[in-house]
This record gives sequence, structure tokens and C-alpha cells, in this order.
Amino acid sequence: MLSSRYALAICVALVVALVPTIIHSYAGVVVSDGRTVQSIPATLSSYTSAPTKRNAEWGESHFESHDWFERQYVQGSDSLVLTVVRSYDLKALYHHPELAVSYHVVKFDDASTQTAPERPDMPVHVLTNTSAGAVAMYVLLYDGRFIDDPIRFQLRTAGELLFTGRKAMTLFFVLDEKAPGSVSPLKLPAAKLLFDAIDQCRAQPAK
Repeated sequence: MLSSRYALAICVALVVALVPTIIHSYAGVVVSDGRTVQSIPATLSSYTSAPTKRNAEWGESHFESHDWFERQYVQGSDSLVLTVVRSYDLKALYHHPELAVSYHVVKFDDASTQTAPERPDMPVHVLTNTSAGAVAMYVLLYDGRFIDDPIRFQLRTAGELLFTGRKAMTLFFVLDEKAPGSVSPLKLPAAKLLFDAIDQCRAQPAK
């Protein structure tokens, strides 16, 4: 038989466990900032674009997202693919997003995180395939902050997410299949396109 002197402590523990369960499993509470990736224009950095042939259900099946696009941006002979996805399933976005976004085109053999001097607060995850001459870069944005180490980020926000609704993360991913090997990735036109897309998305007033 359980001693009555432990009853209060047990009730408190149950309530603490029950609150996040109700918030996330039953109520499905989310905190929306009113922003959308559709605010990013089809013309960026002198590139014009058209949607790729992704299936309409691709965003939902891979990222649980209904707010996404993938466009091919073209300027002369230069062609870049920009994929932008917003989702409340954070792990789906930060855990090797290239597996869903670009591995049907190219596989990468090296990964690093870099920052441009003019954007020291924006870690850019850089993926390269030297033999193929392909470069991909992606940036993760959550609650106004750019994410460097996703694991540290998840640990840092775990306590907050126990008692608040989920907030959306945004993945900005650009692929250059024919990048010149002599140019640093963050100096490529693909990087400028990526930065311009991020600026356009962040320029939206939060609601």
C-alpha cells in the first residue's frame, strides 16, 4: 500500500508529466508566427524560377509540411535549385535534410559548417561532392535564431517545449550541381541566392 505522505509528490509528478502530453499529443498546440515560405519571390538575385516536378505530397510525406516549395532558379546557363520548407517536425528538417532534398540527384562526401564574414550569426551547413563538382548549402531558422548544432539546439529547447506549443523551423536549401571548384562555397552565386531567400522570408512581419 502506498503511504499517504507520498501522495502529494506523486500527484505533482503526474501533473508535470501530463501537461506536455496534453499539449503535444492531444491538443497538438502550435505557436504560429504567421510567416510563410510563399513570401519568397520567384525572382531572386536576377534569377527567374519555375517549380520543379516534385509531387505535391512530397513536403508532407518527408517533413510533415504544407508550407514548402522547390524551384529551379535560372540565369543564363546557370541553374540552381532552391528548396524551402517550414515544419513543426524539427528533427525531420535538421537531421540530414539532404537525404530527402537532393540525394536523388547527387550524394555528398564532405560536410562542414561555415559562416560568411558579413553574416557571422548565420551558420551555413555546406555539403560537397568534389568529383561531381556539386555543392549544397542549407540554413536552419527557428524562432528568429539560426541553428549551428542541431543536437545542442534540441537539448536547449527541450525544457521549453515541455510546456509550450511547438514553433516552426524553416529549412533553406540550395543545390548547385555544377559549382566551380576554385570558388569558396560562400562566394558562389548559390550562396547569394540562399541569403536573399532568407532575407525575404525574415522580412515578413510576424503576427
